[in-house]
Amino acid sequence: MAYKRCRIMNLIIISILFVAFYSFYRIISDRVCYCPRAHDQLLSLPEETCRQIRNSIILTQLKKYNHTFLMEQIKELQRCWWSVNGNALEDIRSELRACCNAGSNLLVTQANTHIGDYITYGTNRDKRIEVTENIHEMLPKVSPFPDKPFRRCSVVGNGGILLNSGCGSDIDQADFVFRFNLPPMNYAGDIGTKTDLVTANPSILHTSYSKLDEERKPFIDDLKAYKSALIVMPAFSFTSNVDVSFKVFHTLQDFESQQKVAYFHPDYLKNLALYWINKGLTARRLSSGLIIVSTALELCDEVTLYGFWPFSRGATGKPISHRYYDNKVPKPGFHSMPDEFFFYTQMHSKGILRLKIGTCY
Repeated sequence: MAYKRCRIMNLIIISILFVAFYSFYRIISDRVCYCPRAHDQLLSLPEETCRQIRNSIILTQLKKYNHTFLMEQIKELQRCWWSVNGNALEDIRSELRACCNAGSNLLVTQANTHIGDYITYGTNRDKRIEVTENIHEMLPKVSPFPDKPFRRCSVVGNGGILLNSGCGSDIDQADFVFRFNLPPMNYAGDIGTKTDLVTANPSILHTSYSKLDEERKPFIDDLKAYKSALIVMPAFSFTSNVDVSFKVFHTLQDFESQQKVAYFHPDYLKNLALYWINKGLTARRLSSGLIIVSTALELCDEVTLYGFWPFSRGATGKPISHRYYDNKVPKPGFHSMPDEFFFYTQMHSKGILRLKIGTCY
Protein backbone atom coordinates (compact mmCIF):
# COMPACT_ATOMS: atom_id res chain seq x y z
CA MET A 1 0.00 0.00 0.00
CA ALA A 2 2.79 2.40 0.93
CA TYR A 3 4.58 1.50 -2.32
CA LYS A 4 1.44 2.33 -4.33
CA ARG A 5 1.04 5.69 -2.59
CA CYS A 6 4.68 6.49 -3.18
CA ARG A 7 4.36 5.61 -6.86
CA ILE A 8 1.29 7.85 -7.21
CA MET A 9 3.09 10.71 -5.48
CA ASN A 10 6.07 10.30 -7.82
CA LEU A 11 3.77 10.44 -10.84
CA ILE A 12 2.10 13.58 -9.50
CA ILE A 13 5.47 15.26 -8.88
CA ILE A 14 6.71 14.33 -12.36
CA SER A 15 3.50 15.70 -13.90
CA ILE A 16 3.80 18.96 -11.96
CA LEU A 17 7.44 19.38 -12.98
CA PHE A 18 6.59 18.68 -16.63
CA VAL A 19 3.77 21.24 -16.65
CA ALA A 20 5.95 23.81 -14.90
CA PHE A 21 8.85 23.25 -17.30
CA TYR A 22 6.59 23.41 -20.37
CA SER A 23 4.90 26.59 -19.12
CA PHE A 24 8.28 28.19 -18.44
CA TYR A 25 9.51 27.20 -21.90
CA ARG A 26 6.43 28.70 -23.58
CA ILE A 27 6.78 31.96 -21.66
CA ILE A 28 10.48 32.31 -22.44
CA SER A 29 10.22 31.33 -26.10
CA ASP A 30 7.17 33.54 -26.60
CA ARG A 31 8.85 36.46 -24.88
CA VAL A 32 12.33 36.63 -26.32
CA CYS A 33 12.22 35.50 -29.92
CA TYR A 34 10.35 35.36 -33.14
CA CYS A 35 11.46 32.31 -35.05
CA PRO A 36 10.81 31.30 -38.64
CA ARG A 37 7.61 29.29 -39.04
CA ALA A 38 7.95 25.62 -39.90
CA HIS A 39 7.75 26.05 -43.67
CA ASP A 40 10.06 29.09 -43.49
CA GLN A 41 12.81 27.17 -41.70
CA LEU A 42 13.66 25.48 -45.00
CA LEU A 43 14.30 28.95 -46.42
CA SER A 44 16.12 30.40 -43.41
CA LEU A 45 19.60 31.80 -43.91
CA PRO A 46 22.72 30.64 -42.05
CA GLU A 47 23.35 32.59 -38.87
CA GLU A 48 26.70 33.87 -40.16
CA THR A 49 24.99 35.31 -43.24
CA CYS A 50 22.36 36.93 -41.04
CA ARG A 51 25.04 38.42 -38.80
CA GLN A 52 26.77 39.94 -41.80
CA ILE A 53 23.53 41.47 -43.07
CA ARG A 54 22.73 42.93 -39.65
CA ASN A 55 26.21 44.40 -39.26
CA SER A 56 26.04 45.88 -42.75
CA ILE A 57 22.81 47.71 -41.91
CA ILE A 58 23.98 48.80 -38.45
CA LEU A 59 27.21 50.25 -39.81
CA THR A 60 25.56 52.08 -42.73
CA GLN A 61 25.21 55.84 -42.31
CA LEU A 62 21.89 57.52 -42.98
CA LYS A 63 23.33 59.87 -45.60
CA LYS A 64 24.97 57.04 -47.51
CA TYR A 65 22.36 54.32 -47.68
CA ASN A 66 20.74 53.19 -50.91
CA HIS A 67 16.98 52.51 -51.00
CA THR A 68 17.30 49.47 -53.26
CA PHE A 69 20.08 48.01 -51.13
CA LEU A 70 18.07 48.57 -47.95
CA MET A 71 14.95 46.94 -49.42
CA GLU A 72 16.93 43.87 -50.38
CA GLN A 73 18.67 43.63 -47.01
CA ILE A 74 15.53 43.87 -44.91
CA LYS A 75 13.83 41.32 -47.16
CA GLU A 76 16.69 38.92 -46.49
CA LEU A 77 16.49 39.57 -42.76
CA GLN A 78 12.93 38.25 -42.77
CA ARG A 79 14.55 34.83 -43.29
CA CYS A 80 16.71 35.23 -40.20
CA TRP A 81 16.11 34.27 -36.60
CA TRP A 82 15.12 37.39 -34.66
CA SER A 83 15.24 37.91 -30.89
CA VAL A 84 14.88 40.84 -28.53
CA ASN A 85 18.17 42.37 -27.45
CA GLY A 86 17.21 43.44 -23.94
CA ASN A 87 20.28 45.62 -23.42
CA ALA A 88 19.85 47.51 -26.70
CA LEU A 89 16.14 48.01 -26.02
CA GLU A 90 16.83 49.27 -22.52
CA ASP A 91 19.44 51.71 -23.81
CA ILE A 92 17.07 53.42 -26.25
CA ARG A 93 14.21 53.21 -23.75
CA SER A 94 16.35 55.02 -21.19
CA GLU A 95 17.26 57.70 -23.73
CA LEU A 96 13.62 58.24 -24.70
CA ARG A 97 12.46 58.39 -21.10
CA ALA A 98 15.18 60.90 -20.25
CA CYS A 99 14.30 63.24 -23.11
CA CYS A 100 10.58 62.73 -23.52
CA ASN A 101 8.89 60.30 -21.08
CA ALA A 102 5.86 59.13 -23.06
CA GLY A 103 4.38 57.42 -20.03
CA SER A 104 3.75 60.78 -18.36
CA ASN A 105 4.10 63.37 -21.10
CA LEU A 106 2.84 61.96 -24.40
CA LEU A 107 -0.62 63.38 -23.73
CA VAL A 108 -1.92 66.59 -22.18
CA THR A 109 -3.46 65.53 -18.88
CA GLN A 110 -4.79 67.20 -15.76
CA ALA A 111 -1.73 65.82 -13.96
CA ASN A 112 0.82 67.63 -16.16
CA THR A 113 -1.27 70.70 -17.09
CA HIS A 114 -3.24 72.96 -14.77
CA ILE A 115 -5.91 75.64 -15.08
CA GLY A 116 -4.19 78.90 -15.97
CA ASP A 117 -1.21 77.22 -17.65
CA TYR A 118 -0.38 78.07 -21.23
CA ILE A 119 0.22 75.46 -23.93
CA THR A 120 2.57 76.59 -26.68
CA TYR A 121 1.61 75.40 -30.15
CA GLY A 122 3.93 72.86 -31.68
CA THR A 123 4.44 74.52 -35.08
CA ASN A 124 4.22 78.13 -33.94
CA ARG A 125 6.15 78.66 -30.74
CA ASP A 126 5.10 82.34 -30.70
CA LYS A 127 1.47 81.40 -30.07
CA ARG A 128 -0.06 79.71 -27.09
CA ILE A 129 -3.44 78.85 -25.62
CA GLU A 130 -4.53 79.28 -22.02
CA VAL A 131 -5.88 76.22 -20.26
CA THR A 132 -9.31 77.30 -19.09
CA GLU A 133 -11.52 75.33 -16.74
CA ASN A 134 -13.50 74.03 -19.74
CA ILE A 135 -10.36 72.83 -21.51
CA HIS A 136 -9.03 71.28 -18.32
CA GLU A 137 -12.22 69.23 -17.92
CA MET A 138 -11.65 67.72 -21.39
CA LEU A 139 -8.28 66.30 -20.39
CA PRO A 140 -7.72 62.83 -18.90
CA LYS A 141 -7.01 63.08 -15.20
CA VAL A 142 -3.81 61.09 -15.50
CA SER A 143 -1.86 59.28 -18.18
CA PRO A 144 -3.77 56.20 -19.41
CA PHE A 145 -0.59 54.14 -19.61
CA PRO A 146 0.36 51.80 -16.74
CA ASP A 147 3.68 52.00 -14.90
CA LYS A 148 4.51 48.42 -15.86
CA PRO A 149 5.35 47.96 -19.58
CA PHE A 150 3.01 46.07 -21.86
CA ARG A 151 4.52 42.69 -22.66
CA ARG A 152 3.97 42.73 -26.42
CA CYS A 153 2.80 45.54 -28.71
CA SER A 154 1.81 45.70 -32.37
CA VAL A 155 2.28 49.00 -34.20
CA VAL A 156 0.21 48.78 -37.37
CA GLY A 157 1.04 51.16 -40.20
CA ASN A 158 -1.24 51.62 -43.18
CA GLY A 159 1.21 50.59 -45.90
CA GLY A 160 0.08 48.61 -48.94
CA ILE A 161 2.59 45.96 -47.88
CA LEU A 162 -0.13 44.69 -45.50
CA LEU A 163 -2.46 43.57 -48.29
CA ASN A 164 -2.58 39.77 -48.52
CA SER A 165 -0.12 39.51 -45.65
CA GLY A 166 -2.32 37.35 -43.47
CA CYS A 167 -0.92 39.17 -40.42
CA GLY A 168 -4.25 39.87 -38.72
CA SER A 169 -4.02 37.05 -36.21
CA ASP A 170 -0.41 37.88 -35.31
CA ILE A 171 -1.32 41.53 -34.77
CA ASP A 172 -4.26 40.70 -32.51
CA GLN A 173 -2.15 38.49 -30.25
CA ALA A 174 -0.39 41.58 -28.89
CA ASP A 175 -1.32 43.01 -25.50
CA PHE A 176 -1.62 46.52 -26.97
CA VAL A 177 -2.25 47.55 -30.58
CA PHE A 178 -1.49 51.00 -32.01
CA ARG A 179 -3.03 52.24 -35.30
CA PHE A 180 -2.98 55.41 -37.36
CA ASN A 181 -5.46 57.96 -38.67
CA LEU A 182 -8.70 56.01 -38.30
CA PRO A 183 -7.98 53.42 -41.00
CA PRO A 184 -10.70 51.17 -42.47
CA MET A 185 -10.99 47.99 -40.44
CA ASN A 186 -12.57 45.73 -43.08
CA TYR A 187 -9.37 43.81 -43.86
CA ALA A 188 -9.34 41.69 -40.71
CA GLY A 189 -7.28 38.83 -42.15
CA ASP A 190 -4.43 41.21 -42.98
CA ILE A 191 -4.67 43.93 -40.30
CA GLY A 192 -6.51 42.29 -37.41
CA THR A 193 -9.45 43.63 -35.45
CA LYS A 194 -7.94 44.81 -32.17
CA THR A 195 -7.20 48.49 -31.48
CA ASP A 196 -6.15 50.05 -28.18
CA LEU A 197 -4.94 53.42 -29.44
CA VAL A 198 -5.58 55.07 -32.80
CA THR A 199 -4.40 58.48 -33.96
CA ALA A 200 -6.67 60.85 -35.86
CA ASN A 201 -5.38 63.65 -38.04
CA PRO A 202 -7.81 66.61 -38.03
CA SER A 203 -7.61 66.67 -41.83
CA ILE A 204 -9.69 63.47 -42.04
CA LEU A 205 -12.44 65.20 -40.06
CA HIS A 206 -12.42 68.04 -42.58
CA THR A 207 -12.53 65.80 -45.65
CA SER A 208 -14.76 62.96 -44.45
CA TYR A 209 -16.99 64.41 -41.74
CA SER A 210 -17.57 68.09 -42.60
CA LYS A 211 -15.53 69.23 -39.58
CA LEU A 212 -18.19 67.54 -37.43
CA ASP A 213 -20.58 70.38 -38.16
CA GLU A 214 -23.00 68.04 -39.92
CA GLU A 215 -21.54 64.50 -40.13
CA ARG A 216 -21.51 63.67 -36.43
CA LYS A 217 -23.55 60.44 -36.52
CA PRO A 218 -21.55 58.86 -39.40
CA PHE A 219 -18.39 59.70 -37.48
CA ILE A 220 -19.67 57.97 -34.35
CA ASP A 221 -20.83 54.97 -36.39
CA ASP A 222 -17.41 54.60 -38.02
CA LEU A 223 -15.67 54.75 -34.65
CA LYS A 224 -17.45 51.58 -33.53
CA ALA A 225 -14.87 49.58 -35.49
CA TYR A 226 -12.26 50.63 -32.89
CA LYS A 227 -14.39 49.52 -29.92
CA SER A 228 -13.04 51.18 -26.76
CA ALA A 229 -9.76 52.45 -28.27
CA LEU A 230 -8.27 55.74 -27.15
CA ILE A 231 -8.31 58.34 -29.95
CA VAL A 232 -5.27 60.61 -29.94
CA MET A 233 -5.14 63.89 -31.86
CA PRO A 234 -2.55 66.67 -32.39
CA ALA A 235 -4.91 69.39 -31.14
CA PHE A 236 -2.12 71.77 -30.21
CA SER A 237 0.23 71.29 -33.14
CA PHE A 238 -1.53 73.99 -35.20
CA THR A 239 -3.94 76.70 -34.13
CA SER A 240 -6.31 75.41 -36.83
CA ASN A 241 -6.46 71.98 -35.16
CA VAL A 242 -7.97 73.12 -31.88
CA ASP A 243 -11.60 73.66 -32.83
CA VAL A 244 -12.21 70.37 -34.64
CA SER A 245 -10.24 68.42 -32.00
CA PHE A 246 -12.45 69.82 -29.26
CA LYS A 247 -15.51 68.95 -31.36
CA VAL A 248 -14.41 65.32 -31.24
CA PHE A 249 -14.49 65.45 -27.44
CA HIS A 250 -17.99 66.94 -27.38
CA THR A 251 -19.29 64.59 -30.07
CA LEU A 252 -18.10 61.53 -28.16
CA GLN A 253 -19.63 62.94 -25.00
CA ASP A 254 -22.97 63.81 -26.63
CA PHE A 255 -23.35 60.33 -28.14
CA GLU A 256 -22.10 58.62 -24.95
CA SER A 257 -19.46 56.84 -26.98
CA GLN A 258 -17.24 54.20 -25.40
CA GLN A 259 -14.20 55.90 -26.93
CA LYS A 260 -12.29 58.76 -25.32
CA VAL A 261 -10.14 61.38 -27.01
CA ALA A 262 -6.81 62.73 -25.79
CA TYR A 263 -4.34 65.21 -27.24
CA PHE A 264 -0.62 64.94 -27.96
CA HIS A 265 1.41 67.26 -25.74
CA PRO A 266 3.33 69.63 -28.05
CA ASP A 267 6.27 69.73 -25.63
CA TYR A 268 6.60 65.96 -25.90
CA LEU A 269 6.55 66.19 -29.72
CA LYS A 270 9.15 68.98 -29.64
CA ASN A 271 11.48 67.01 -27.38
CA LEU A 272 11.04 63.86 -29.45
CA ALA A 273 11.85 65.75 -32.65
CA LEU A 274 15.07 67.02 -31.05
CA TYR A 275 15.94 63.46 -30.04
CA TRP A 276 15.67 62.21 -33.63
CA ILE A 277 17.43 65.27 -35.03
CA ASN A 278 20.37 64.37 -32.82
CA LYS A 279 20.23 60.89 -34.38
CA GLY A 280 20.55 62.43 -37.84
CA LEU A 281 16.92 62.72 -39.00
CA THR A 282 16.26 66.07 -40.69
CA ALA A 283 12.60 65.90 -41.77
CA ARG A 284 10.43 68.99 -41.27
CA ARG A 285 8.14 67.01 -38.99
CA LEU A 286 8.13 63.55 -37.52
CA SER A 287 5.47 61.26 -38.95
CA SER A 288 2.84 59.92 -36.60
CA GLY A 289 4.44 56.54 -37.31
CA LEU A 290 7.77 57.47 -35.77
CA ILE A 291 6.04 59.23 -32.87
CA ILE A 292 4.07 56.11 -31.98
CA VAL A 293 7.00 53.75 -32.57
CA SER A 294 9.05 55.87 -30.15
CA THR A 295 6.19 55.74 -27.67
CA ALA A 296 5.90 51.96 -28.00
CA LEU A 297 9.61 51.51 -27.33
CA GLU A 298 9.07 53.19 -23.97
CA LEU A 299 5.84 51.41 -23.11
CA CYS A 300 6.41 47.86 -24.40
CA ASP A 301 8.85 45.02 -23.79
CA GLU A 302 8.43 43.74 -27.36
CA VAL A 303 7.50 45.90 -30.35
CA THR A 304 6.59 44.57 -33.78
CA LEU A 305 5.90 46.89 -36.72
CA TYR A 306 3.47 45.87 -39.46
CA GLY A 307 2.59 47.86 -42.57
CA PHE A 308 5.70 50.05 -42.48
CA TRP A 309 7.04 50.22 -46.03
CA PRO A 310 7.65 53.60 -47.73
CA PHE A 311 8.40 52.30 -51.23
CA SER A 312 6.17 51.99 -54.29
CA ARG A 313 7.34 48.41 -54.88
CA GLY A 314 7.03 45.56 -52.44
CA ALA A 315 9.78 43.30 -51.18
CA THR A 316 9.32 41.11 -54.27
CA GLY A 317 9.71 44.09 -56.62
CA LYS A 318 6.05 44.23 -57.67
CA PRO A 319 4.19 47.58 -57.51
CA ILE A 320 2.04 48.05 -54.40
CA SER A 321 -0.48 50.69 -53.35
CA HIS A 322 0.63 53.43 -50.98
CA ARG A 323 -1.86 52.29 -48.34
CA TYR A 324 -3.64 48.98 -47.93
CA TYR A 325 -7.00 50.66 -48.56
CA ASP A 326 -6.15 53.21 -51.30
CA ASN A 327 -3.29 54.64 -53.33
CA LYS A 328 -3.48 58.30 -52.34
CA VAL A 329 0.05 59.63 -51.97
CA PRO A 330 0.56 62.35 -49.31
CA LYS A 331 1.94 65.74 -50.16
CA PRO A 332 5.75 65.61 -50.30
CA GLY A 333 8.04 67.65 -48.12
CA PHE A 334 6.60 67.18 -44.63
CA HIS A 335 7.93 63.79 -43.59
CA SER A 336 10.87 61.65 -44.59
CA MET A 337 9.44 58.15 -44.56
CA PRO A 338 12.41 56.39 -46.21
CA ASP A 339 14.78 57.94 -43.66
CA GLU A 340 12.53 56.90 -40.79
CA PHE A 341 12.37 53.42 -42.30
CA PHE A 342 16.17 53.35 -42.29
CA PHE A 343 16.10 53.72 -38.50
CA TYR A 344 13.52 50.93 -38.22
CA THR A 345 15.81 48.58 -40.17
CA GLN A 346 18.71 49.46 -37.89
CA MET A 347 16.61 48.85 -34.78
CA HIS A 348 15.41 45.55 -36.24
CA SER A 349 19.04 44.55 -36.86
CA LYS A 350 19.96 45.44 -33.28
CA GLY A 351 17.03 43.49 -31.78
CA ILE A 352 15.31 46.63 -30.48
CA LEU A 353 12.11 46.06 -32.45
CA ARG A 354 10.89 43.66 -35.08
CA LEU A 355 10.06 45.00 -38.54
CA LYS A 356 7.67 42.52 -40.15
CA ILE A 357 7.69 42.53 -43.96
CA GLY A 358 5.83 40.01 -46.10
CA THR A 359 3.40 37.30 -45.07
CA CYS A 360 2.65 35.95 -41.60
CA TYR A 361 1.46 32.50 -42.66
